[in-house]
Amino acid sequence: MIEHVCAYALLAAEGGPAEAAPAAPATGLFWVPMVLILVVFFWFTSRSQKKRERERQSMLDTINPKDKVVTIGGIHGRVLQVKDDAFVLRVDDDKDVRISVQKSAVSRKLGDEDDEQEAEIS
Repeated sequence: MIEHVCAYALLAAEGGPAEAAPAAPATGLFWVPMVLILVVFFWFTSRSQKKRERERQSMLDTINPKDKVVTIGGIHGRVLQVKDDAFVLRVDDDKDVRISVQKSAVSRKLGDEDDEQEAEIS
């Protein structure tokens, strides 16, 4: 009996019986929300980009002769002819200066409001 008491006294002095180490958190569960957040982020950004591309393509498809446009370089002109992949623009009415630009080089189509603002600036 004294031996048992001595053994218990030694265990108490050493900190008691060895306890099991705490279980490590599951690392796989940590990555699931992170991956889901990234997937949702990329889905929303690609969706908005596709929407802008569709709007731009529809704008380019609705450009007809006599419409005023602005190129990405800032050149203002009136469309004279629509080709498969290009527009022929008149940039100076007095000298009848014409240029051919790729459809992708057109930044925007000017509407009636833009024409009025342009006339006020001139």
